[in-house]
Amino acid sequence: VFLVRLLAEYARVHAPLGATRLQEPTLGDPLPVRRRGRLISQDLANSALEAGAITRALDGREPTSILEIGAGYGRLAYVLLSLYPGASYTIVDIEPALTITRWYLSSQFAPERLRFLSPDEATGLADGSVDLGVAISSLHEMTQAQVEGYLGLLDRVASGGSVYLKQWAQWSNPADGITLRFADYPIPLRWELHFREPAPVQTAFQHAGWRVP
Repeated sequence: VFLVRLLAEYARVHAPLGATRLQEPTLGDPLPVRRRGRLISQDLANSALEAGAITRALDGREPTSILEIGAGYGRLAYVLLSLYPGASYTIVDIEPALTITRWYLSSQFAPERLRFLSPDEATGLADGSVDLGVAISSLHEMTQAQVEGYLGLLDRVASGGSVYLKQWAQWSNPADGITLRFADYPIPLRWELHFREPAPVQTAFQHAGWRVP
């Protein structure tokens, strides 16, 4: 409880847009940690910090269409959809995560704001169809070829928009014999870097934001 409240206070000071004014939904039975009368969580605080970094990647623009690769149960989507009420959100993931995310977010937001796609279905997305592409703690789970494929997807669908990545600085998967480093991701050369640095709090992660011409 003490550590979650510390993190929430850190996020309140360092995260713009007022994301820390949001309350953790009760769906999923989160641990009952409260701060200043509101239900809070580690996930909500981390998502607020990520939303703040995303505003740097957006460079003052407000997104109307967002795509996230590997959204977990939808913690960041909950924050971004709340902060940007005019935005739609597309999630690309595999099962069973996709079903869990659909269940969680569909209880919070109107269905017309949400779209859930498998990786194969995502290939049909139109070029330049999203203002913001996001991937958090997901690429390190993949092979090099899969990472290249998803970065290529972001390059295509977020053309004219922005991309935000937050991944382990280095991750080794002994089962597959694969080690991936953030610094080695094949970022398209045309992306214009806004920032790249250790992530706040979770400093074993790197995060970065780009403008995609």
